[in-house]
Amino acid sequence: MLEKIHTYPFDEDGVKNLEESSHGINWPVVYLIHDDKCIYIGETTSAAYRMSQHLKNEEKKQLDVVEIVFDNEYNKSVILDYEQRLIRYFSVDGRYKVLNKNKGQQASHDYYDRKGYRSKFPALWNELRKKKLVDKSIEVIENDNIFKFSPYNSLTSEQNRTAITILKSIVDAFHLPGEDVHSLSLVNGCAGTGKTVLAISIINSLVNAVNIDEADIDDIHDYDEMDLDKLAALKKVKDFILMERNGKPLNIGFVFPMEGIRGTVQKVFKACGNGLTPDMVIGPNDVVKKHYDVLFVDEAHRLKRRKNITGFKAYDDVCEKLGLDKYNTNQLEWILKSAKHVVLFYDENQSVKSSDITFKDFKSTYNRCANPIWHHVLQTQMRCEGGDSYIKYIRQIMDGTVSSFKSIENYDFLVFDDVNQMVETLRKKDKEIGLCKTVAGFAWDWKTKQKGTVKDNMDCYNRLVANGEYDIEIDGHKYIWNLANKDWINRQDSTYTIGCIHSSQGYDMNYCGVIFGEEIDYDPAEGKIFVKLENFKDKKVKAGTDENDVKQLIINTYTTILARGIKGCYVYACNPNLQKYLKKYIAHANDITIN
Repeated sequence: MLEKIHTYPFDEDGVKNLEESSHGINWPVVYLIHDDKCIYIGETTSAAYRMSQHLKNEEKKQLDVVEIVFDNEYNKSVILDYEQRLIRYFSVDGRYKVLNKNKGQQASHDYYDRKGYRSKFPALWNELRKKKLVDKSIEVIENDNIFKFSPYNSLTSEQNRTAITILKSIVDAFHLPGEDVHSLSLVNGCAGTGKTVLAISIINSLVNAVNIDEADIDDIHDYDEMDLDKLAALKKVKDFILMERNGKPLNIGFVFPMEGIRGTVQKVFKACGNGLTPDMVIGPNDVVKKHYDVLFVDEAHRLKRRKNITGFKAYDDVCEKLGLDKYNTNQLEWILKSAKHVVLFYDENQSVKSSDITFKDFKSTYNRCANPIWHHVLQTQMRCEGGDSYIKYIRQIMDGTVSSFKSIENYDFLVFDDVNQMVETLRKKDKEIGLCKTVAGFAWDWKTKQKGTVKDNMDCYNRLVANGEYDIEIDGHKYIWNLANKDWINRQDSTYTIGCIHSSQGYDMNYCGVIFGEEIDYDPAEGKIFVKLENFKDKKVKAGTDENDVKQLIINTYTTILARGIKGCYVYACNPNLQKYLKKYIAHANDITIN
């Protein structure tokens, strides 16, 4: 049965009408209270009573209309799920300013026939579009960075447990004895485990903790133990800010070592509002520009040491300001010395440059500079619809421990014989659903590399093509490297250019095409993948770096980009032996009908 949407005036008369309706008392519903500009989204099992509560709220009583969404088959789990989803989708749609301070349901719960109920959500969204309550389609919203990095994402139980502990640890950190004591929460998780989403959720919770109001949380007794534990942690933060800091908010920074993803998240914070501001999102060099109470660091495996970097002077200036020996420190030590509490999100296997801090130095630095240290692990695969089994499988393929072909359910994992067929297939998919890109290993010189800022339009690409300029040639097919690292995924020309690890790391794609270059091959006699360093073109990575370390960085690069795709991953290998090896363990594109 399709959900029904009934409209009532948001006043005492509307409450009376609700009381007389079949869904106004003792029935689970989702509701949307709004005027022309603002909207508040909630769920309740007693709409009439809940509306009478909201009419007493100074902010909400200014609203005009309430839309009640109900279905004869709704239950409490469904409305909790729909509430969260509507908050998230409305916040990206942009038709209204979303007034919700909390994120609705705090953890992502499973429930009976959740797949069936969620399959009905697009129909509900279309009804909302017909009523002019939203503008954008679901497809457009789900490809938007604000959707992917939204603070309104619900968390898995695993993520929520981690968030609760970190919130408590932050308050505990400020009660540690000594002025120069710095504590650390270290979160380990491989690609796709939701590290960035978790970080943004915790930051949003900290920023809005002072707005937590028990009267604003519907049917609190129906929340599970974890939700109540989360609420208790947020109250602890609120009390700390109000009572011990006299209402002074925590000064929070969110550090991204990579410029591209940093700029994207800055745009997300600006668009989301509700206390999130773009100046919170900073680079490692910025940590010394002001005092920070808490610093979050995403992609912490990309923090640098003083080796093969661009901008030695800027690096040295930070070291001088902190009173550190530039030859015996690194960006991790800067960060640990610049905040009372630091939250690091780390994956050793995603280190891809020789300038990245080694795992050994990373560990020795935090053990020397932080105490106490709280350790957390994220294991559940959130990005890839192939799940944990796909991530394990590609690792086995890359390290040579794979023993037999494995079919990955709900995931398109295909190997192509013709590189251009793969590229064109991805270009076609990109036009249909968006976020379908091709990425390659650094096996070709970047001859077309642009100087200065390249505008986000097709002019530069078209000019290069017209002049016969290109970077990559495979079997007579010619391609150009990404024209800019910053936000390459969302650029107009990304459909036609080939991305590298530095332009794609940290981003999600619907489909990712991976070209294995001539620097990586397979030895059938040894039964393992190996690297030909003479064909690897990233001179900065190779300079003064042990060969075995460079080879591991290249393996890390391919393992990382193989995990970028949400719905599927297409691969092609330039070297025949590697191509033959991959075809033993990956379904062949010629045998599959590609939609």
